[in-house]
Amino acid sequence: MPGERPNTIIVAVDGPAAAGKTTTCLELAKKFDLEYLESGRTYRILAFEALERGVAVDNQPAVVELCDDLIEESRRSSLLATDRYTGQDLRSNSVTTTVSAVAKIGELRDKVTDLIHEWAGSQTKCVVEGRDIGTVVFPAAQVKFYLTAEPEVRARRRVSQEKQGRYEDVLKDVLRRDEADMSRAVAPLVPAEDAVEIDTTSLTIGQVVERMVSVCRQRGVTIS
Repeated sequence: MPGERPNTIIVAVDGPAAAGKTTTCLELAKKFDLEYLESGRTYRILAFEALERGVAVDNQPAVVELCDDLIEESRRSSLLATDRYTGQDLRSNSVTTTVSAVAKIGELRDKVTDLIHEWAGSQTKCVVEGRDIGTVVFPAAQVKFYLTAEPEVRARRRVSQEKQGRYEDVLKDVLRRDEADMSRAVAPLVPAEDAVEIDTTSLTIGQVVERMVSVCRQRGVTIS
C-alpha cells in the first residue's frame, strides 16, 4: 500500500458501533506496544466541521473540498491525531447522525485512506480500528478482527459509556447506523474473509482481549 512500510505490522479491527473496538484496541496497544488509530474519528471531524461551517453533507464536492482544506490546514496526516476536538464535539447527536452521510462519499474515503497509509508508513507496528480497515484500507494486514454484538447490548453499552440519551433513542440510532454502514455502495461494513470474528455480546472485555492477544501472538505480533 502507498506510504506503508513493507515491514509494518498492522492489526486491523472492524465492526459496528459499540461492539468494543476502541476498548480492546487500546488494551492491545498497551500489551504489544502498538501505535493506535481510530479511523472513524477523521470522519467525525469532517462531519463536525461541515456542521460548524454550514457545508451541506449531501453536497459531496463541497465536503471533499472541506476535507482538502482541513488536510492542508493540518499539514497532512496530523488531521488523524489532532487533539483540537473534544469527545463532546465529536460524539454529539448532530455529528453522530451526520457522519454516515460523510463516510459514504467515495472520494472522501479515498483521501482518508491515503492519510491512514501515510500514518502507518511512519509506524513499526500499529492497531487501526474502523469499518473497512481489514477489507479496504489494509487488506494484507497480518491480523484482522471483526467484533460484533447484538444491537440491544451495543445500545446499552453506548448509554452507559456516554451517560446521555434514552436507551430507545440510542437503539434506533445504532440500528440506523448499522443499516447505513452495511448498505453503502462504497466500502460497506462486512467482515474480511480472513478476519477472526468475535461476538462480544456475552463476553467481558477481559475475555475478548484475551482471545485477541492469543491470536496476535499466533500471528507473530510480539512485544519489542
